[in-house]
Amino acid sequence: MSDLLRHISLEMYVLLLAAVPLIELRGAIPLGIGLGLNPWEVYIISVIGSTLPAPFLILLFRKILDFMEKHNIMKWFTDFLNNHIYKKSKKLKAANILGIYLFVAVPLPSTGAYTGSALSSILNIRLKYALPAIFLGNMTAGLIVMMLSHAVFR
Repeated sequence: MSDLLRHISLEMYVLLLAAVPLIELRGAIPLGIGLGLNPWEVYIISVIGSTLPAPFLILLFRKILDFMEKHNIMKWFTDFLNNHIYKKSKKLKAANILGIYLFVAVPLPSTGAYTGSALSSILNIRLKYALPAIFLGNMTAGLIVMMLSHAVFR
């Protein structure tokens, strides 16, 4: 595994890191800037990497969760996830797409593309509406994180 990581460029490493849940662009951007990469390049790569999983999550999340509940797979996890997401989804039901955008745009823990995609899936927001909201939210959050990271690493 370590041999593989040595052959991956720093840009590809940032892209892959941005696609990892919990880390997303909120962790990939500071890392990329800290490694000395161009902040705008890191921003673009991280937004793309963080947005890549979104369409799959929007289309499949609810179905996977329903399957897990039906077959009693990891009940503690599905109960926790349902409670966590349903709490957040109640706040967003009225605003839907604008709510998803704002939710993803705020660069705080658990408000990224993964949670926004899961919420979109649970709220049955169609992919053609949810994906642009998540992408724009990622762009906004990425810009905030990039500016803060650039200021810190200067």
